[in-house]
Amino acid sequence: MEKAIIAENISKKYKLYNGTKERILDLFLPKNIGEDFYALTDVSFEANKGDVVGFVGINGSGKSTLSNIIAGIVPATSGRVETKGQASLIAVASGLKADLTGRDNIELKLLMLGFSKEEIKNLEASIIEFSELGKFIDQPVKSYSSGMKSRLGFAISVNVDPDILIIDEALSVGDKAFAGKSFDKMMEFKEQGKTMIFVSHSIGQMKKFCGKILWLEFGRVKDYGPVEEVMPCYENFLSKWEKMNKEEREEYREKIISGENPLDEVENLEIELMKDEPAHLEQLVSLLAHIKSGNSLIYSTPFNETHGRSSEPYKDSVYFIKKQIEVSNNTYYLLSECPSAEREILGWMKKSDLSLHLHLVIDEDMKTLKLNGEGSAYTKPWGGKNDLVYGNLGQFKGENISIDRTEKVGNNVWYRGKLQNERIWIHSNSLIEVSII
Repeated sequence: MEKAIIAENISKKYKLYNGTKERILDLFLPKNIGEDFYALTDVSFEANKGDVVGFVGINGSGKSTLSNIIAGIVPATSGRVETKGQASLIAVASGLKADLTGRDNIELKLLMLGFSKEEIKNLEASIIEFSELGKFIDQPVKSYSSGMKSRLGFAISVNVDPDILIIDEALSVGDKAFAGKSFDKMMEFKEQGKTMIFVSHSIGQMKKFCGKILWLEFGRVKDYGPVEEVMPCYENFLSKWEKMNKEEREEYREKIISGENPLDEVENLEIELMKDEPAHLEQLVSLLAHIKSGNSLIYSTPFNETHGRSSEPYKDSVYFIKKQIEVSNNTYYLLSECPSAEREILGWMKKSDLSLHLHLVIDEDMKTLKLNGEGSAYTKPWGGKNDLVYGNLGQFKGENISIDRTEKVGNNVWYRGKLQNERIWIHSNSLIEVSII
């Protein structure tokens, strides 16, 4: 197949200085001043035309550095990168000039990409419309929030129709609605067979969007291959990394940089321990839940209660549950932000820390119902405070809404539809001209 990206032995070295004095001395003295720091070391990989490659790794692994080198923004210290066609990087505030307005930034970036004045004029309206910046397009970019900068950068990049699209955490800021719109655009590019690099901390997005995964670990390639082969290994590593303290993480980093594989002996030890453990059976369930008030923890695995994170930031929302397991006389449930046991995983929690309701799909029949103006609309059935789309449906009283899915949560029936181009869930009490069986 035709190669779209060829990266061979890419290394990127930076200098670390103890103050401005050392930086100045290094310019004039023949003796080398400062400490060498390698953000990347001998990174090699290839991507075929139409591949969607995800870059994963903990913070500081070199994902953004490699993205910038492939995009031609940052030069490599050694090695070579060959790309077929125009590459466009989408990152928060990437290439935007803070003192210029959003409109001026559009013109500047397109001029740098070789577009004529006439072509820029034709593209400008669609870029502004996609960015949803409205009157802010004529305000200086330095007054923008990080989400607004990301929206402008994304709108410019996708409208110039690049051959290679590099998305570096651009969907991690801003509102959910624009993130969904942007993700739909990326899926459109994927269907067109464009080559894409996707950098994100979202395991769910990686599994859904990417075909291949490049796993970087402290500037080195740990693994590269199909998503279904690499991601389980990376998730297993993350569960171990979360359990390490600061000293253990630094020791691990030093061993990786020196070429060792420090997890080998840990994994072998775990295998030995598991031989003596009783079998645990995961069961599939269909539940919705919210987290009870009080102190509780979310675990990356139900087999180790010594490491967990506080559930406090995740209260006031509703989660889907598809798996349960019995461990040491406790029942644990796997919480997800979407109706899946594989994507957007929050973690495992004890049954005693959750309020649970049976979740059933009744049908996916299309129907038209009328709003009575009462109640609220949510992003999930039986939503919480963090899932609100419309807190008061009074403004929509009498409007019709097309329904494409009906679900039952406990004794309550919920309907999914679209209202003002927003995907929402509405309780049966908010609708009229409907018969519930």
